[in-house]
Amino acid sequence: MKLSSLAKWWIPIFLFGFVILRLATHTTDLSASECIRRMSENRHYIAERCLLQWRGGNNPDYVGRVYDAGSGELLVRRTFSTPVPELVWLNNDAVSFSRGGDNTSFVKLPPSLYDRLDAKLSLRVF
Repeated sequence: MKLSSLAKWWIPIFLFGFVILRLATHTTDLSASECIRRMSENRHYIAERCLLQWRGGNNPDYVGRVYDAGSGELLVRRTFSTPVPELVWLNNDAVSFSRGGDNTSFVKLPPSLYDRLDAKLSLRVF
């Protein structure tokens, strides 16, 4: 088999799997509240952190978003849980939405292809 004929089958299968995974793990942010926005020092990006769900405990759900400051395009959308939310720019090449916790609340810039696709899909589907 030629590589091109393999690609004809594997690329659509991969994309279908990505969409299914995205649909299964998506958290809607229609109820987001208590949003905080900050612009990067170089004024290229705007970061936003919003509360999604407070469950009465000390680990609420949040959504972190990064936008292109010039066009307003959503570049990154991440959901995460943290007891200590924050919004801190680390130089001009990263933003942290939480103190401690896992890496889902840390975004390295410029955003990866995965982050860009994930952000675009969340706008189109939900």
